[in-house]
Amino acid sequence: MPWSDGLAVGSPAYAIASSTNARIRVVAGPGTGKSFAMKRRVARLLEEAVEPTTILPVTFTRIAAEDLHRELVSMDVAGSANLRGMTLHSLAMRILMRGHVLGATGRIPRTLNEFELEPLVSDLMAVHGGKKAVRKLKQAYEAAWSRLQHEQPGHVVNAVDAAFQTDLLRWLGFHRCMLIGEVIPQLYQYLRNNPAAQERSEFLHILVDEYQDLNRAEQTVIELLSDDAHVCVVGDDDQSIYSFKHAHPDGIREWLLANAGAVDVGLDDCRRCPTRVVQMANSLIANNQIRPVPRTLVPMQANGAGDVRIIQYPGLSNEVNGVANIIAEMVANGTPPGDILVLAQRGVIGTPIYEALVAREIPVRSYYAEAELDAPDARRAFAILKLFVTRDDRVALRWLVGIDGPNWHAAGYKRVRDHCEQSGQTPWQALTELAAGNLALPHTGGIVAAYNSLVGELNALDVLPDLASVVDALFPNGQESTRDVRQLSINILATMDEEDEDEGDYDREEFLARLQEAINQPDIPSEVHEVRIMSLHKSKGLSAPVTIISGCVQGLLPKRPDANIPDAQQAQEMEEQRRLFYVGITRVKAAPEVGKPGTLILTYSQSMPVASALAAGITPAQMQYGVATLHASQFIGELGPAAPHPIAG
Repeated sequence: MPWSDGLAVGSPAYAIASSTNARIRVVAGPGTGKSFAMKRRVARLLEEAVEPTTILPVTFTRIAAEDLHRELVSMDVAGSANLRGMTLHSLAMRILMRGHVLGATGRIPRTLNEFELEPLVSDLMAVHGGKKAVRKLKQAYEAAWSRLQHEQPGHVVNAVDAAFQTDLLRWLGFHRCMLIGEVIPQLYQYLRNNPAAQERSEFLHILVDEYQDLNRAEQTVIELLSDDAHVCVVGDDDQSIYSFKHAHPDGIREWLLANAGAVDVGLDDCRRCPTRVVQMANSLIANNQIRPVPRTLVPMQANGAGDVRIIQYPGLSNEVNGVANIIAEMVANGTPPGDILVLAQRGVIGTPIYEALVAREIPVRSYYAEAELDAPDARRAFAILKLFVTRDDRVALRWLVGIDGPNWHAAGYKRVRDHCEQSGQTPWQALTELAAGNLALPHTGGIVAAYNSLVGELNALDVLPDLASVVDALFPNGQESTRDVRQLSINILATMDEEDEDEGDYDREEFLARLQEAINQPDIPSEVHEVRIMSLHKSKGLSAPVTIISGCVQGLLPKRPDANIPDAQQAQEMEEQRRLFYVGITRVKAAPEVGKPGTLILTYSQSMPVASALAAGITPAQMQYGVATLHASQFIGELGPAAPHPIAG
């Protein structure tokens, strides 16, 4: 169909799709149809015979890129098969892997999983003040790059930070890896330092979604990629929720100032949510004061009022069982599990709900980051898989030979690393020599014993007939601790089967890369058949006919501000927490024409075990005899007169 089919001339969506201005900003509230408009814009470019490989849609998730592709294919748009939308992180990884870029940066983009940071911390702690200090210094290093503090006039790196940065980069360089937080800065440095780089003129059209959630380094990368490109940025500062990733919402607020003559389009009609939820969302976000241009969502009467409930339970176990029972009843009455989205800001609330649904044999999946690697068995098996694919994966080897030792055998491993740096041997070669008795290094007995055991496991994997058998060996069927990573692996192998005519002839490195990305950035498929459980942050970009937000207690939603920071910063943090709740409640989708009115359920507990509260980062109102007393989130009271009165569960 033509790109303009069904678009009313003069409508905001038509303006977005049709504009030929080199710069366009779209400020779009939740559920206002930004994805629809962006797809039509891309369709127009393709219909005008723009080369698909010169169009870069930067999406918030991989699944958003897949949805864009699927929609264009269904519209029968020529060239859509060659269009490659991707996340900015994926784009950075792709560029950093290019041979000429590797030569320029000298860094290998093998990123560390969260659990792989432990030996790094242990190796650096003796010189840099202990584990806590090392973690703090690492966070400061990543934050400085995300904010591009190095580019600010007068910025000076103090001696402590400089010494740590030197040792950190030496560790990362020796282990041929980088922190996840370094990926974008590495691309930024390459693009900035190479103005003639082909990448700076590779794209003619760049479309960026969720621009308010990019940090300064990411936003600057977009600028550097757009030397010759038309750029369209889409976002909403009322939905900026990623300060912990150093998001820079001022980027979209001030974008027009930096791009004189740009077109500015707003989308305000909320086509997704029931009218009652729209009214509640408007009431909630109106409490924020840092809104340069306050906007109000416009409810669509055709969506109906929806089904909204607020329930308080006596305790956490009651809340968990109450939510599970509500879901079980819905499923029994015909609601597809895939229509249900459960949001819980901490795993101590979300994981028990997940387990309760598993016990009720309701299809369910958790989407907490690296949730598949929570168990020690899963982490060890995943590390072995990495070493099975690449024997010279120095991070995996370091983790595996250190896990059973005090402080990860840091003292002994330092001797191994010193030897490697002096001799030119790899860690694998050095350990092979140690195990054979051809090399002697003091205090390495524990490391050599772990290495010998590891070699036996890898040899056993090497004789297996195919990668599916390796998955079976590492993540056995029926083993609870590796259940989720096993299913993820099986799904990836099935996808690779569909793409490759030679069934079972898998590329090991491709399989590992897909599994690594799925664990680091778990995506939700467009066709879901399970109840989905995740944090509110993860839900950005999703919608569901039934949305349940659990754990709506003060101290978690919102979390308690740090009393040691300035009042102005505390106010900023509170406003972001309010934006997060705003994002959460606007995930609910009404489709009354097919019997889905849009159901929003908010739940919270009067109490929970102190251990659970502290694990969730909650400072309880009161603690007595191991029980934490909780209060309803202040946001419940900010939902306005459209919200129903809470009921007891």
